[in-house]
Amino acid sequence: MKRSTVATVSAILLVLLMVVVDRVAAEADPETQGQTVSVPPSTPSPTEPLPFDEPTVERFFTAVKSQLRCGYPMFGVPSLVPLKISYTLKTSFDLLSLKKISVIASNISVHGLNEFSWDPSRTRFTRTSATVPLSFPNVTAFAQTSINGVNGTSFLELRNITVRLDAQYEEKDDLLYVTDLGGSILLEDAKVKIASLFPKSAKLSKIWNKAIGKSLPILVELFNGGKLKIEYLSRLLSGAKFYAMNTINNALNSHSLNFDRLIESMVKFADGTSDSLQCDGTAPMAGDELIGWLRA
Repeated sequence: MKRSTVATVSAILLVLLMVVVDRVAAEADPETQGQTVSVPPSTPSPTEPLPFDEPTVERFFTAVKSQLRCGYPMFGVPSLVPLKISYTLKTSFDLLSLKKISVIASNISVHGLNEFSWDPSRTRFTRTSATVPLSFPNVTAFAQTSINGVNGTSFLELRNITVRLDAQYEEKDDLLYVTDLGGSILLEDAKVKIASLFPKSAKLSKIWNKAIGKSLPILVELFNGGKLKIEYLSRLLSGAKFYAMNTINNALNSHSLNFDRLIESMVKFADGTSDSLQCDGTAPMAGDELIGWLRA
């Protein structure tokens, strides 16, 4: 669930960021502005990297972080500060191919999705693709949890998450479309604590938490290497990708946006103030929209 949530948020941020890059590229050569051109300008190569201005992008991300507190209710995106999910998540995985672990989590609250930074040195944009690395220093979740039938409350902390988001996009019939989303996730460290797992035995709960703590470095290594097999994860990631692409393209199409019109809209967004956020206090913020596709 955490991995897909970060991917979804990053997908929305990336497509919005494309606006800033295109604006900077258009203004990169001021000497040509206002001149009469006798021949049609050459079309830039679709694979040629575009220049971007770091302060402009930073200002844009600052505005996005504020907007995440409201979400985008008009397009079904709830508040992400924090993200509250009432839907019950069920998954299982093989622990080092030795023991099958079944986990059920409910009343989930995820914090830290609006605290991130980007790496300009590894950011790349072209006319048809983009790569943006985002770093989340601390993402935490609280939930009611059942592990192999034993109930308790759990706390999960993921530290220094690096998300590399890759996007493909194109203009067609004067509209902008995202055609594919991909990328990778690396996790530096994780911490899990389960309380009240064994109400009648505090010692047993302590032993269980200690065992989980010792196994986490191995699990993180397997996760980063793509060797941690979780039945639920591939379906969750696929659904998050579908949700993100559908939400973004729906927003672009609803306002008939191509690159130029999107630039005008996003420049105003980046320069906005706290009282200009696109919030709808009457919209539901339960977070079920993010995983509603699971019910199908």
